[in-house]
Order: sequence, then structure tokens, then C-alpha cells
Amino acid sequence: MLARIAVTAAPEQELKFQLGLNSMDALAETFPPQSGDITQLHAVYFDTPTHALRDAGFSLRVRRDGDVFRQTLKHRGDGGLFARDEWEVEVAGSELDLGILAGTPASAVIGDMPLEPVFTVSVERRLHSWTSDRAVVQVTLDTGSITIGEKCEPVAELELELIDGEPAALFELARILLAKAALTLAFASKAERGYRLAGHDGSSSLQAHRTAIGSQTTAGVAFQIVARDSLIQIAGNAALLQRSQSPEVLHQLRVGLRRLRTAMTVFKAMLDTEGLAAARHETRWLAGALAQARDIDVFLQNTARPDEAEESPGRAAFLQALRLAQTEGYEQAMMAVRSPRYDALLLSLGEWIEVGPWLRSDHAGQREMRDAPVAVIAPPIMDRLHDRLKRHARGFADLDASARHELRKRAKTLRYTAGFLGDSVSEHPKRRLAFMAHLRAMQDRLGELNDMAVAQSVAMRAVARRSGMLAFAAGLELGRMTHREGEALKSASRAVKTYRKSKAFWNRQGKDFND
Repeated sequence: MLARIAVTAAPEQELKFQLGLNSMDALAETFPPQSGDITQLHAVYFDTPTHALRDAGFSLRVRRDGDVFRQTLKHRGDGGLFARDEWEVEVAGSELDLGILAGTPASAVIGDMPLEPVFTVSVERRLHSWTSDRAVVQVTLDTGSITIGEKCEPVAELELELIDGEPAALFELARILLAKAALTLAFASKAERGYRLAGHDGSSSLQAHRTAIGSQTTAGVAFQIVARDSLIQIAGNAALLQRSQSPEVLHQLRVGLRRLRTAMTVFKAMLDTEGLAAARHETRWLAGALAQARDIDVFLQNTARPDEAEESPGRAAFLQALRLAQTEGYEQAMMAVRSPRYDALLLSLGEWIEVGPWLRSDHAGQREMRDAPVAVIAPPIMDRLHDRLKRHARGFADLDASARHELRKRAKTLRYTAGFLGDSVSEHPKRRLAFMAHLRAMQDRLGELNDMAVAQSVAMRAVARRSGMLAFAAGLELGRMTHREGEALKSASRAVKTYRKSKAFWNRQGKDFND
């Protein structure tokens, strides 16, 4: 019987990367295979029949390393891009020790439900050590597979775990290695990948989590919570996009970008100018690379189905031209998320969010806002966005398509901001629900008008210099899509009026750091 060690929750600080083609060879110069410790690891992951542990954010495994078996429970909280809680104990064999689980937070999730194997992970692991004058980092290179039944997915990962020193050292080493090999910052653990292979998460997109920001959360921590969740949403959907060219995945990737850009606007006063400018520039580039595919997705979603409109050779040819343009748009998007520039973007954003200069600024205003409770900084931020939105909504009937689009973007910014900060300042729950419903309705109605405005440019781009028959068919399709523009304008006008009458749900007291 092996001796049992105490179960403890130890926070890990690590960065994980997916390795691109030939990356193992490229890293061999820095970390020669013969210089590291090589082990064969085989892990079985367990859960309830309904995967209750997965739904609660846990993973549970028993892993064999030579003659040693270890039972490990992990949970990702809000500790950062590279922080997780982990409970690990040495056990006698490959079976779960249920008694150990009783002392962990997972016991409440499991209750009386049985636990069963879900999938296995087998990898060859090479361990190296990297040292500098500031830190010691353990470098792990894993190659192998995740298996469930007949389904199998390859594993090729690099992990950098901080053993001693400051977290900035992880990014320092990551930059050195990024210059040598194709590395993409990743947030999906082997367990998460295994559950997706098991069909638990399906092929669905990765959506935003509800942010855990309380009234006493500091503005600095609040920005990190929102920004890192947005970055995880971006990276997760970019990875899914490379497997399946799904309109919803592409949409959620763009949502992640917009949420991050909104957070940068909301917390602008405490962020360093250089880092903010770089983040805005690179996220604007990525959003632009995704725009064509998204615009055509929306056009096709709004296109009449064959049983709803008379089919003709011209219409069939036009739809084929649209699908060709859609394919080209997705190719552009795929080139972006597979590029070295995208890899650098993820790493730079992660570094800026977690250890950027804005966290060390001694400028009085920046420091004061960074350390202020969200309950203090949120009301004036939301006041300003709310008042500007209402002001720009005046005379809605006279706004052109461009002005309506700007109004929609302002509505989206306020909705995301209210989603970020609402829990910290909400004094009127019912009023909050009504406010958010009115804001969402206005945004949706404005979105319908924007889709109609964008449709013309999408159609003309797809037709280009092709035959007159194709242009005629495009015109007919646009007519079908925009015939209800007058009705849509009236609906949007009503939604705007309703929103302008909405009362703020927050306490309108606080300090405005943007003055």
C-alpha cells in the first residue's frame, strides 16, 4: 500500500501552447530531447453519467507515471490566465479513492452519483528546466493522444510552469520560444478537449461567461476578469473555427473581440497608452479579417429559402457566387487565425492583461482608479454611456444608415458594459431587467436595419463584373430582403423611444476618472 500524502489545493501558474507543424523540431535546439526527463503517462478521466463535474468546472483523473498513481482534481477559477486550483494525492492504483474526494469542493457536486471513466489521455512527456536571473520555469513538452472509444485526437503541447520568480518570466520565455517555433497560446486543457471529443460540449461555439465582479472588486481586477474571459473566448473560438467553419463560432469570436474592445474603452483612464494603442490596433486587424465572412453569413441567413421564392438560373448562380465569396471570406479568416501575427497577438494581450505596465503605474489618476472599488467607478461610466446614447438617439427618423450604425455600436457598448458592471451597482433588479430588455430590443432592431444596409455591398461584391443576369438576380434578392425596410424603421423608432424612457438601474453616485 502506497503512503498517502495530504490533499492540498495548490495554485498553478502556467502558460499552455498548442504546437504548430514542425514545432517540436524547432524547439529541439533549445530543449534537446536527450537533455530532459522522459516519462510515459496514461490518465483516465472520471465523471458522473451526466458529466456533472465538467459542468461545474472540475476535472478528475487518475494518472499512472511509471509505477506511481496519482489522483488529481482541478478547477479553473478567476485567478488569471495561468492560474488553476489543484488537489493531488498519491493513490494505490488505477481506481478512484472516493474517500479523498470527500475533502474537496467536488464532493458537493458528485453527491450520491456514481463515477465512471469518460476518456483517456496518453502522452510522452519531456521535462526541462529554464532559469534566468529572475525565475525558474519548468518546461513540459507533451506528445500523444486523447482517446474515447474509436475516436482519437492528437496532443502536441508546450506548458511553461512557474516554479520560482515573477509571472512576467513566463511571458519572457514564451517570447523567446515564439521566435523559434509556431506556438499558439491555448486555454483548453486536455480534460476540456477530452470532453469535447466525448461530445459533451458538442461542436458549439464558446460563449462568454457571466463576469464575477462585485461592488468591492477593484477596477484593476475587474478589467483583468473581463479581459481574460474575452481573450479565452477569442482563442477558444479561433481554435474551433479551424475545425469547423461555423457561422456561430465566427460570430462568437467577433463577440469576444468586441467585449475586449469595450473593456478597453470602459477602463481606458487607468490603462497605459502604448499598451492600449497596440491592443486596439491588433484587435482591429483581426476583426477586419473576419468581417467579410460574417457579412456574407448574415446575408445568407436572411436569404429567402428555395420554397419561399421562385428559383431561377440567375438566382441559383447568384447564390453560388455568394457561397464562393463566403468561402473566400472564411479562407481569409483562417489565414488570420493561423498566422504568426495572431499567435503574437494572443501572447501580447495575455501579457498586457496579466503583467502589463498599467498595473505598475504610479500616475496618481491611474493608480487611484485601478485601486478603486467598481461600485465607485461604474456609475459615472454607465451614466456617460447612457446619456450619450440617448442624446445620439434624438431625431432618430432623420438619421442615415451610417448614423444608425454608430447608434447601434453605442448601444452595444452600453449593453456589454452593463453586463460587466451591473452586478456591482444594481439597486433595482426589476428595473435592471427592464432596462437591459429595452436596450437589447433597440440593438436588435438597429441590427436588422444594418443588415439591410450591408446587404447591398455584400451582393455587389459577390457579383463584381459578372453577367447582367447575375446582377439582376442580386437586385431581386436585395428587393426581397429590404422590402420591409419601412416597417423595420418604424419598429426601430419604437424601440429607441422605449429605451430613451428607461430609467437607470444603478445608483448614480461615484467618481468619474475620465473628467
